[in-house]
Amino acid sequence: MCRQNHTIAVYYFALGIKDYEFMLGRRPYNRRSRQEIRDQILTRQVQIKRSEIPDDWLVEAADFINKLIQRKPANRLGFKGPEEVKNHPWLRNYPWQKLLNKEIESPYIPKKKIDANVEYLNQISEDNDSQDELIKENKLLLKKNSVQHLFSGYSYEYVSKYTKSTFSTLFLG
Repeated sequence: MCRQNHTIAVYYFALGIKDYEFMLGRRPYNRRSRQEIRDQILTRQVQIKRSEIPDDWLVEAADFINKLIQRKPANRLGFKGPEEVKNHPWLRNYPWQKLLNKEIESPYIPKKKIDANVEYLNQISEDNDSQDELIKENKLLLKKNSVQHLFSGYSYEYVSKYTKSTFSTLFLG
């Protein structure tokens, strides 16, 4: 933001923003334009209040998020290094070594692999002109029950017409 260099601290901020959205189901900064969002970030420190924490979330999770979304990088969790993040009470007991050793099984494993995706990706990378047609075909494919069952257990809730693509534009250097 503000066309200044940034460090890894910006990624901790981004993680905090996404976690905020996961917890509360809304964006902390929500305006109509990139400039309005930027101005809000620069002028308003967002924090999750204890009364806002959903019943199925821990207070430590809200503390983690609040420390990640500090506007000033020097005050942000992770500014002093990744150990600071890993040692936060919310993550302290996470099996980090098992994660590094790839010993943790994913909580969601699709029942069936769709090898057609590989072909689709290869086609896009080879011929960008046909990308629009492939996207149309893929949209039809996604509507099939044989594909939709792969997403059982997941849900999507559309929050606002102003949330689309806002996040991806917040952290331009």
